Amino acid sequence: MHLRVQGDDKLRGKSLTFLPPYPKTLARKDCCPVYGIDQMTVTEDVALVTLHQVPAKLPLIAGIFETVGESGINIDMISQTTPQGGWVSLSFTVSGEELPKMMSLTARLKERHAEIRPLLSSGNVKLSLYGKEMVHMHGVAAAAIQTVSQVIEHIYLITTSELDISFLIPASDLPAASQALQKRFGL
Repeated sequence: MHLRVQGDDKLRGKSLTFLPPYPKTLARKDCCPVYGIDQMTVTEDVALVTLHQVPAKLPLIAGIFETVGESGINIDMISQTTPQGGWVSLSFTVSGEELPKMMSLTARLKERHAEIRPLLSSGNVKLSLYGKEMVHMHGVAAAAIQTVSQVIEHIYLITTSELDISFLIPASDLPAASQALQKRFGL
């Protein structure tokens, strides 16, 4: 990861290279964020849990999240497909440290609901773009996705709010994706 130094007189104009672990937050210091984005954060060691063929029954889905919470596991990103033929796919992220617990929970879930097809993936990072002004701007997600698509092959999960957009990507793609986003959004 490369950053251009602007504030420090001794380093101004020089390019710095960061090696893993990457800085957790990069913040824009000037007045004019591009597309309203003024900060990028990285969360390392993220596991993806995807449950395919979950019966589209809200009490069951709520029960899945309740069981995860009762196990002391914190869920971060959540995505659910629209119901199709009585089924949904459900994806969410947890800390990589929690993967053994999640493996046990998904095995128990599969015993009770044989139709559910779990898929667990480790070795991911969450890359988030944040800005208070994003709420007033259009095309932010398009610009971010287009930028990332030019340098990596897969985004596993995308979540958004009025103030942020987050991508779950393979950890090996972090340098390319973060550099491209820094350049695109002036971070």
